[in-house]
Parts: sequence; structure tokens; C-alpha cells
Amino acid sequence: MLGKLLDSRYKVIQVLSAGGFGETYIAEDTRRPGNPKCVLKVLKPSSSDPYYLQTARRLFNSEAEILEQLGNHDQIPRLLAYFEESEEFCLVQELIVGHPLSAEMRVGQPWAESQVIQMLQDVLGVLEFVHGYGVIHRDIKPDNLIRRDSDGKLVLIDFGAVKQMRSQLAASPSQMTATVAIGTPGYMSAEQAQGKPRPNSDIYAVGMIAIQALTGMLPTQLQEHPQTGEIIWPNQAQISPRLAAVVQKMIRYHWRDRYQSATEILQDLQQLLYPLPATQPSTPDVYTQSTAPQFANTYSQSSPLSPSSATDSSPNSPQITSPAWINQTLSVARFLPFVGAAGLFLFKAATWIVLLGIGLAAFGVGLFFLRSSYPRLARDYDAVFAVVFCLCGILLLFQEYRSYGSQEIPISQFLLAGAGIFSAAECIRLRGIKK
Repeated sequence: MLGKLLDSRYKVIQVLSAGGFGETYIAEDTRRPGNPKCVLKVLKPSSSDPYYLQTARRLFNSEAEILEQLGNHDQIPRLLAYFEESEEFCLVQELIVGHPLSAEMRVGQPWAESQVIQMLQDVLGVLEFVHGYGVIHRDIKPDNLIRRDSDGKLVLIDFGAVKQMRSQLAASPSQMTATVAIGTPGYMSAEQAQGKPRPNSDIYAVGMIAIQALTGMLPTQLQEHPQTGEIIWPNQAQISPRLAAVVQKMIRYHWRDRYQSATEILQDLQQLLYPLPATQPSTPDVYTQSTAPQFANTYSQSSPLSPSSATDSSPNSPQITSPAWINQTLSVARFLPFVGAAGLFLFKAATWIVLLGIGLAAFGVGLFFLRSSYPRLARDYDAVFAVVFCLCGILLLFQEYRSYGSQEIPISQFLLAGAGIFSAAECIRLRGIKK
């Protein structure tokens, strides 16, 4: 095959892989300046039966159309051409210059969490696009993720009619609708092993890649729970509970218990990088269980970052209680800007200015102490309010009492009015969420 010219254009110069159903080569495009290299995939039907070839041709054309659409994504190789020659079906795709992700994943050398999160975001962004076209890759693994030299992005390869057609052409014409399991052991979910892949079968594979990176172990080295089939892995990794919960939900044994889309995972990863305010209860550390049966029963069926799962506390975690009046005081303090702004507009007496300055400064300091003592009840903007109160109090205390036209009062009015408007808008937003 080396040196052969296909379609009077593509010259084969190197063999990449060969199998019973097809072969993959590196070829040169002799009709383009500089003879740029490309990837040439050749599917060789195992039968010359007319019905068989007709079906193969139909599947090939259909898959080529899908590849043409998927190639619009920057991290998927572009389809350059497809043709039939001597009852063989050929695909020509963009050659990605880089190295496989497997070259970065060395046994016994776990990745940092930040690296794993970046990898997940990179791959899941591509997967979100792919699943949007109703396509299931079915063989996501480190060898099929290429780190592109030009920009360092991960490119998902091994899409193609060769793989898709293999599952339908492996059987006889009378069994053409049967599905054959395709995938790589260790990265293949239970339903995919049964020949019934779903979109979140790809999610399972990405989750196993994340576990391989976190533990420094190959998927085939990890144990399974004998009763549930769940992979036992967090005890092999140094990982935060929240990221562990996300990855665990990606690889749940049953597809119904997994994430249903890549979008859901990306949203939870976004919360990991940019968490909600400290008022949200923290997710309990349920991964410290030592025995396998205990481990299998600790995972919540709901989203690991959802409020419903976050409210469950572990038996050993301390419960922080606070007096009932604290929340009421904080709620009232958030509307103090309205009172201060109205007072400055209505009253200009020096005594009132001094009293208001003392009051605002005192409330600002008090709000700081309350927020520090009861962070679970406070919100991030409570600190901003405390600063505004203290600043306005200082401005009013040190302004020139007889010069009411000075800038201190207008600045205080502006700050208090702005804080008051924000407080009202936030109150309306929170009530809308509760409804």
C-alpha cells in the first residue's frame, strides 16, 4: 500500500494502524502546494455481496456527512474528502500534529486537581458539541485525545465511518440491524459493553480518564464493588470532596444515575472554580469511608453540587447554630442605606449629621463583627455594606458643619442611595428565586 496513489491524488507514505475492517495511513495530498500531509482511513468490506456493498455505501455516505458537520468544531479533525475506490471506502481527514494524552498520563504520577479540571472542561466542551448532533463517539480514551502542538488544546480523534460502519457490517445482511459493542475495556460503560451505548456512555469514558489522571492508575487496575459494580477509587487519590462527587457521578454504573449531558458537568465544574457565597452549606466529605459497602452507599443520587445534596451533613461535622435575632438584624441592616439616604435628603441640621455619622459608623463596625461571627448567615455584599456605612459615617463626622454645600454630604448620599437600590434589587431577586 505504501507509495500507492488513491483517487489519483493521495499518496500513502506511512501506516498508522491496520485491522480486520480497515486501515489508517498518513498520506500526501499531491494536488496542493507543498504536498501537505493528511490522514487516510480505508474501510475494506469483508463481502462483495451487492446488498452488503449497497448498505455499506449508504452508511458510508451518511457518516461522511456527519463528519463534515463535526469538523466545524476547532477540536475535531476536519473532513477533507471521501470517495470509493475498488469497492473500498476512503476518508481523508486533517492531520493533527501533537501527542496523545496517554503520553502525559504516567502510571504512579497523579495530576493536580487544577490540571484535571482543565482537561475535563476541554474534553467536555467538545463532547457537548458532538452530542448536539446526536453522535456518540463510543471510544473516548487517552490515545484518542491529541494535545495539539500549536495551541495545547485537546483534539478528539477517531471519529469516522470506519468505526461506525464496523458495528453494522460485522454481521450478515440478515442481522444488519444488530449492534456490536465497540470501545476499550476500562473506559467502556456497562451498557456500551452490551452493545447499547448512550450519550452518557461517552461521559463515563471521560470520567474514567479523569480518575486515571487523579490516581495515576490504569482503569483496569481499579477494583469494583462486588454488589453494585461501582468503581472504588477515591481512596487512591488526593482529591477534594466536591470534585470527587462530580467525577463519581460521571462514572456511575447505571446510566440513569449519571450526568445526562456534558452541559450539566460543565456547570458543576464552573461552581468548583467560582463557588457560591459562603452562605451555602458545604458538601459533606462522604469519601472517607474505609470499607467498600460503606463507600458504595455514600453517593447521593442528585447532583453533587445541588442544594438538596449539600444540606446533608456528615455525623462528625460540627453544627453551627446562631441566635434567631442575628438573621433579623442582618436583614434590617441591609435596608439601612435607605434610612441614611432619606435622612440626608430631609435633614440638614448639624446635630442630625453628627448623630447619623456616629450611627452609620457604629452599624458598619457591628456588621463586620456579625459577618465574621456568623459567616453562614452573611452574604458577600454585607462586607460592602459595612464599608459603605463606615465610610459614610467618617465623611459625615469630619465634614465642615457650616458648609453644607461641601462634597461629603453628596458623596454620602450617592453611596447610600446606590447601596439601597442594590439591596432592594437583591431582595426582589431572592424572592423570585424562592417562588
